[in-house]
Amino acid sequence: MTDYKNLKLIASSSPHIRSNEDTRSIMLDVIIALIPALALAIFVFGARALVVTAVSVIGSVFFEWLYNKLLKKPCTIGNLSAVVTGILLAYTLPVTAPLWMVLIGDLFAIVIVKSLFGGIGKNFMNPALGGRAFLMASYPVFMTTWCKVRTSLPLFGTPADVVTGATPLSFMKEGKLPDVSMADAALGMVGGCIGEVSALALLVGGAYLVYRKVISVRIPAAYLGTVAVLTLIFAR
Repeated sequence: MTDYKNLKLIASSSPHIRSNEDTRSIMLDVIIALIPALALAIFVFGARALVVTAVSVIGSVFFEWLYNKLLKKPCTIGNLSAVVTGILLAYTLPVTAPLWMVLIGDLFAIVIVKSLFGGIGKNFMNPALGGRAFLMASYPVFMTTWCKVRTSLPLFGTPADVVTGATPLSFMKEGKLPDVSMADAALGMVGGCIGEVSALALLVGGAYLVYRKVISVRIPAAYLGTVAVLTLIFAR
């Protein structure tokens, strides 16, 4: 019989199911899924879209490293969650957003929303969306300035005399149908935030996450279906 008294058993918190997947592998899949949207954004807005995204990623990683360093906490930048936050925050910004403003959003997202609440899995809201909400409340003019597609923008600095244009959502806010074709909306030839312009690119990324079993198709399908039905019924 087994001598249970001499066994060295370790009691740990749930869940107890073991998997080959870890936070880093999941975040890497998310990063891969976000690449099509970035590729289309660069095509639509030029290389500045890549610059804004890169600055946001670098800022998010730096602020997470700095927070852990100052508070003598284990370094967590290796799990790539800060990279994902940086990409997502950049995707919710206009391509004309000043780079200093992007870094302020990174600071708020990583330190205030994520790290102060215990880090990944413990934050009370999505850090990237928290950063966007903070920037929207603090810099509404910058956050609602949309440039027309294929506009030549400087890689660094704040674009001055940018040609602005309406987005599909701005049309709907005024009770009008968007003045864009379905093809333009699918390919991203419309104004908007860096990561939202191409519906096709986002669907490709979502399909990849479903294929990799990172997410289940039920929740996004239910959400998109609900929005589609309500928009069809209450278009104006």
